[in-house]
Amino acid sequence: MKPAVKNAVESALVAGAVGITCLWFLVQAASAEDMDTAKVTLLALGLGASVAVHIVFMAQAVMRDGRRLLPWLAALIVAAPVTSVVLLVLLYEKTTTAAVE
Repeated sequence: MKPAVKNAVESALVAGAVGITCLWFLVQAASAEDMDTAKVTLLALGLGASVAVHIVFMAQAVMRDGRRLLPWLAALIVAAPVTSVVLLVLLYEKTTTAAVE
């Protein structure tokens, strides 16, 4: 994998991990009996920001890999988790087939 693509993929994975963590804490905070609205609001903003950053970094990985951006960006927005996994598998497969040859 090209270093620029690898950096974008790593950043996208970190943003995804942050989003999952925010979602985890958001569910816990929202289901508590004494819900703290400030905490829920900040966690929701963190979740939204991490999803947006994840999509941006995945779009950078697509562009740096030489793929067409518009179809992948539309797929990332419509079906983000599935498209992210498919794209990561394709990028990894391209790397392993290039290493074998």
